[in-house]
Amino acid sequence: MKYYSHSDSVSWLEEYKARHNAGLEAQRIVASFSKRFFSEHVPCDGFSDIETLGCPSHFFEDELMCILNMEGRKGLTWKYYAKKILYFLRQQNILKNLKEYLQRPTERQSFLEGAVLIDQYCNPLSDICLKSVQAQVDDITDKVRKVLRTKNPRHPSLASKAGEVLIPEVELQRQVLDAMNCVLYEQLKYKGNELDYYNSLNSYIHQVLIRRTGIPISLSVLYLTIARQLGVKLEPVNFPSHFLLRWCQGKEGSTDIFDYTYIDAFGKGKQLTVKECEYLIGHHVTEEFYGVVTSKEVLQRMVGNLLNLGKRESTDQSYQLLRDSLDLYLAMYPDNVQHLMLQARLYFHLGIWPEKVLDILQHIQALDPSQHGAVGYLVQHTLEHIERRKEELGPEVKHRSDEKHKEVCFSIGLIMKHKRYGYNCVIYGWDPACMMGHEWIRNMNVHSLPHGPHQPFYNVLVEDGSCRYAAQENLEYNSEPREIPHPDIGRYFSEFTGLHYLANTELEIRYPEDLELTRATVQKIYSSGKE
Repeated sequence: MKYYSHSDSVSWLEEYKARHNAGLEAQRIVASFSKRFFSEHVPCDGFSDIETLGCPSHFFEDELMCILNMEGRKGLTWKYYAKKILYFLRQQNILKNLKEYLQRPTERQSFLEGAVLIDQYCNPLSDICLKSVQAQVDDITDKVRKVLRTKNPRHPSLASKAGEVLIPEVELQRQVLDAMNCVLYEQLKYKGNELDYYNSLNSYIHQVLIRRTGIPISLSVLYLTIARQLGVKLEPVNFPSHFLLRWCQGKEGSTDIFDYTYIDAFGKGKQLTVKECEYLIGHHVTEEFYGVVTSKEVLQRMVGNLLNLGKRESTDQSYQLLRDSLDLYLAMYPDNVQHLMLQARLYFHLGIWPEKVLDILQHIQALDPSQHGAVGYLVQHTLEHIERRKEELGPEVKHRSDEKHKEVCFSIGLIMKHKRYGYNCVIYGWDPACMMGHEWIRNMNVHSLPHGPHQPFYNVLVEDGSCRYAAQENLEYNSEPREIPHPDIGRYFSEFTGLHYLANTELEIRYPEDLELTRATVQKIYSSGKE
């Protein structure tokens, strides 16, 4: 109902028809994605027909949500592509909102709204909105007022319009900060996450509110927002290694760094002198690092933190966090050559969107001709990739009746266990012998296996989210088969039966004789209770 005004005269029959047609269109597009994009990542122009929809986007999104919320273990492929489409649509909308935010005058750029936009972009399928986050912050602010009332019933922050007018007296401001520290750190038990500092959840404002922990910058945004709502002007300080806030003790707008007290929201609101700030990070810094920064610079640092986390993540082979944070950074600084090059290299490494890689490289060359060496190398190899893709004749079909496949024991969809490493996985492809290059075979020490590389190898999706290539002798049937929580499971399988996965249409085309073998194997293993 949020899309309708109470004063509007609405034809509900027409609205129903529009929703029904949007649902049919969404189902048509989702169904087409598996056939169109099974062999590659959904290309940049893969969403072009979605961007030109002839139906209301909120109806289209609603149908995608219906698909995602289908009960049971069926429709996995539909859910996989519905999720990708919804991810794309919401990120496009959030990016548009971020660009509009950045174009506003600085005084209209709320730090909290900026943090919410970053959170939304990295978590587009989560239900995160500024209104909800603001309501939670308001609730904390009300708790601070209650504490403040017990200390000073006549405090100006208790007035109904408090926050609209800044409190000039330093002592009254101090009372607010003391009450904030009492509520945040003593009552609500907020704290800096020292034990799991490099968890991306620490950077997402909605998670900071849920988990009551974060890193210096996310806790500072929360602290600063509450203080301003209570009439105390705190300012963000881009201090190296540890984000801080500053509180003016002298003349407003003073350029003397000693006229300020510095607040560590990560350290339970502790108030620091200039010298204590240097003790905090263990070295001396120049005066420029004590200066106030804009909301855009705060967002840049938040995104920079996520970028660094994205580079560290080793299990996520899609590098989704790195891709999302690069998108955000380049939305703010579209001509940053270093990050454009990182984006081009990332897409090149993942083997996705070669046409976009060429566009990025062309942009880099125009911005900085001195990059011609690196640009030329990537252009050459990207063009080769495009040519190879054109030469592909179609899917390779593997028949078990072929003599060369007679040693392949396991089949698509079986839940397996790795004998050596103990991980659970599902088979989504196989080769009659190891098809990796000499370097991979050497690095993985394949020759130390009794049967070496001359045995069947299997492509498996692992429960930790990784994809691996395992030797037949290292796999065994899983005595307790269970669902594999892998993000790409729906790309290959349409359903989990409780004992095995059913290949979707595209995977079945490539392994036409595996389905019956999988069913027979499952019946033999699990009906008899033998491993």
